[in-house]
Amino acid sequence: MNKTIYQFAFIFITLIFLMACTGNIDLESENKGIQHYKNGEYQKAIPLLEKAEDGGSSSAAFYLGEIFRKGEGVNQDFGRSCTHYINSAKGGNNNAYLLAGSCFVMGKGVKQDFAEALKWFKKASDESEKTDLTESDKKYLTRTLATMYYSGKGTLQDFSEAAKWAEKAAELGDANSQAVMAFLLYTGQGVLADRKAAWIWAQKSADQGNDLGEVLMGVFNQYADSPDMKAAFDWYEKSAKQGNPAAQYQLGTFYEEGIIVPEDIEKAHACYKQAADSKKSDNLIKALMEFEARQKKQK
Repeated sequence: MNKTIYQFAFIFITLIFLMACTGNIDLESENKGIQHYKNGEYQKAIPLLEKAEDGGSSSAAFYLGEIFRKGEGVNQDFGRSCTHYINSAKGGNNNAYLLAGSCFVMGKGVKQDFAEALKWFKKASDESEKTDLTESDKKYLTRTLATMYYSGKGTLQDFSEAAKWAEKAAELGDANSQAVMAFLLYTGQGVLADRKAAWIWAQKSADQGNDLGEVLMGVFNQYADSPDMKAAFDWYEKSAKQGNPAAQYQLGTFYEEGIIVPEDIEKAHACYKQAADSKKSDNLIKALMEFEARQKKQK
């Protein structure tokens, strides 16, 4: 019995000693590598950071990710940067969670995996107060989570969750998410329908020059209880100039039917064709074909 206890104690102490030694070596390499990085001495930093990463340093892995993502002293390599970011995230570095999630969304350095991306994005959100996320990072995080829940990528489709994240992004000032909130509130998807609130969010988005916000302002004006077709046309025109196919289609209907503007079949055809050429929806292609069929029939 005593011999067994002695052997266990010897093994345990040996392991502790080895872990301590390894930790010291990693810590030294990590500290020197990070210092070289901060000094802009990237070529000196890389081998030290690689050594520290091999020893399990999540901080070293994070800085290597930064080096290859930004192309600091090396050729820019997103795949390689993602490998380091994911290692860093797996090591518990919360500053790497968002970046690891992005890597799985893009499929850089790793196979595209939306479920894995969602896991890291949620971790990033849970620890957002402890990390160095910028306002831009927070907008990207909340906007992407909203998109994933709305589309069902990496998770079951959940309009309520989508609305929750879209609202967070909208409140941060993200114009695209403000338009999404306007749409959800107008249609009642994931939230109680509230057309007054929908109008407010659409206006905020449109005021930032967002094409989705602009096309929604067009829709809201066109289909309001007291329609304002001139305002609707103006908003559609702004959005269409930015390449929004829904706005281009709506302009086509205005020109074809002579709403607010003189009937102009050539302009209508051009608008329908622009919308169809976007290939964003089979319905837009169908609309162009139906328009051309109507014109052919009238000749």
